[in-house]
Amino acid sequence: ITSVNFKSSLLITLNAAIVASVIFKSDILHSDNNIILILLSINLVAISLLSLSSMIWVIKSIWPNVKSASTSKTKASSPSLIFFGSVSNNFNAESYSLAISQTSPSDYEKDLAIQVHEVATITDIKFKNISTASKLTTINLLALAPFIFIKIAQAIGPLLCQG
Repeated sequence: ITSVNFKSSLLITLNAAIVASVIFKSDILHSDNNIILILLSINLVAISLLSLSSMIWVIKSIWPNVKSASTSKTKASSPSLIFFGSVSNNFNAESYSLAISQTSPSDYEKDLAIQVHEVATITDIKFKNISTASKLTTINLLALAPFIFIKIAQAIGPLLCQG
């Protein structure tokens, strides 16, 4: 989980920097060739959309769906004694203590097994969301390459022609 949180921070920071740079530097686009200007503009839009999409996937991984099957309104069994949402919504301190003392070891093990499965499912979703965000960021870095190449060519082209 720690690695997912680190990757989330890294991806958000990188994509925020990319989209901010694109927005703040888009006004310096200039070219005598309208086709290059149009291609640069399309490239910048693509870069912005890829950055924003990646950040959305990161946010989805930060706040995954933590609704528990054990807190469902339609369930036939008693509320979970392990899932934090169930504990906080269905018990006060005294009733929770009483419920724990009245729960058989086999019922507690069943609840624990269900909660382990739910945590594993949430973790799997988090990793899949981060993976999607990472792929979008990789594509975004590739989309930056033509923009960087054109901007470097525009900057050093006149110098090369003069020399």
